[in-house]
Amino acid sequence: MSRPGGKVRELKHLMAGDAPELSPDSRQIAFETGSAGSGEIWKSNADGSNPIQLTSFGGHAGTPRWSSDGKWIAFDYRPSTHSQIFVIDEAGRNLHPITSGDCDNVVPSWTRDGKAVYFASNRTGNYQIWRHELMSGKETQLTLGGGLAGFESADGKTVYFSKFAGGGIWTIPSAGGEEKHIVDAPHRGYWGHFAVTNVGLYIVDSDTESGPAVMYYDFRTHRLSQVLTLQKGYNAVPGDAGLTASADGRTVLYVQGTGKSSIVLAENLQ
Repeated sequence: MSRPGGKVRELKHLMAGDAPELSPDSRQIAFETGSAGSGEIWKSNADGSNPIQLTSFGGHAGTPRWSSDGKWIAFDYRPSTHSQIFVIDEAGRNLHPITSGDCDNVVPSWTRDGKAVYFASNRTGNYQIWRHELMSGKETQLTLGGGLAGFESADGKTVYFSKFAGGGIWTIPSAGGEEKHIVDAPHRGYWGHFAVTNVGLYIVDSDTESGPAVMYYDFRTHRLSQVLTLQKGYNAVPGDAGLTASADGRTVLYVQGTGKSSIVLAENLQ
C-alpha cells in the first residue's frame, strides 16, 4: 500500500515538545517537554488541546510510550547517575521504576500483550535491546549486534529496531534469533525517527536529494517510498525520539526543531 502525502498542520496550541507518541486509540499524545534542558512527561488530546503534566521530577524524563491498552505509559528518567525505566498510569498515578542497577536503561516500548517492556541497556558495554517481564522482573537480552529503539509488530512476532550508531532499521524475532537489516534510514543520531504501524514503517531520511523527508516502507511489497517532503528549515532533532504514527498509518506526528521543538501533525496519509 503506497502512502501519498496528505494534509500537514502544526499543533499550534500544543506546548513545545519532543518524543511524541500517539495512544493506541489515536485520541491522545504522550510527549516530553520542559525548559533549560529539563524534561517532564505530559499528555494532551490528539489535537494538542488540554495538555496535562504527568511527572514532576525536575527534569531528565523522556521517550514516553503507551501500553497497548492505553492505561500505562513507560518512559526513561535519570534520578541520579544512571537512567532507569519507569511506568505511570495514564492519570499520572502509580509511578514506579521497573529497572535498576549501575547502567543506563533507556527508550522503552511495550509488548503487544502488555506483559513486558522492551528497553535499551548498556550493561554489557554497548547498547542492546532487552525485555523486562513485568510479573517476574526477569530481564532477557534480545539483540547482540547493538540496538536502541525497538517496537513490536502488530502480531507480536517481530521487533523492529534502530541502533545508537545509525545503520537503518533492523528486525529480530521477538523470541530472539537472527537480526536482519531491512532499510538504510534513519541515519546516525536519528535512532528515534521511525514508527511502526500495522502495515509498514515511517522513517525520517535526512539525506534525500530534496532534503529531509518522511519515507514509507511497505511490509507487503518491501518497498521504500517518499511520502512527505518536510518543510523548508526543518531540523530533525537528533538524539531523541521524533516520529510517531497511528496504527492504521494515516496519521503521523513528527518533531520540528525550530529553536523550540514543536510537534507537527500530518493527516490523511492514505
